[in-house]
Amino acid sequence: MADTPPFGIRFTHPYRPMVVECAPGHDEVARDDRVPVYRRAVELAARAHAVIERAETERFFLRDQLDRKSSLIPQLIAQGLAIAEMPARRALFRHARRALTDCITILDMLVERGSAPLDAVDGVRAMARALGEELIALTVEPPRVW
Repeated sequence: MADTPPFGIRFTHPYRPMVVECAPGHDEVARDDRVPVYRRAVELAARAHAVIERAETERFFLRDQLDRKSSLIPQLIAQGLAIAEMPARRALFRHARRALTDCITILDMLVERGSAPLDAVDGVRAMARALGEELIALTVEPPRVW
């Protein structure tokens, strides 16, 4: 086959019309962020913000760090999902995982200092750990086949 490269992928004609699966309703915004790991990262950022609001006695430094790091995670995941090159994508996911580790550490510090109640932090920590496991799976290098 003349149009099939040696690695087995067939390219389609570039002017093929795009098919939309479903149109959004009146209440629903047209979004392309249907990837579960991204949605969980956005939810984690929202829950971390709730912890920040409850940690009013803590100095600004840790609250600011948690806010910035938790906001950075969905941004990095979205950037990674928008990149086609897998090494660059894995690098962004690794960076998101490092920011997630920082979030978990800050949450631990808030609990140890008594700035945030344990019940508010536990759910966020569990969600962060689960998201970290997902990101580990997305950053593993494929095995080399020689």
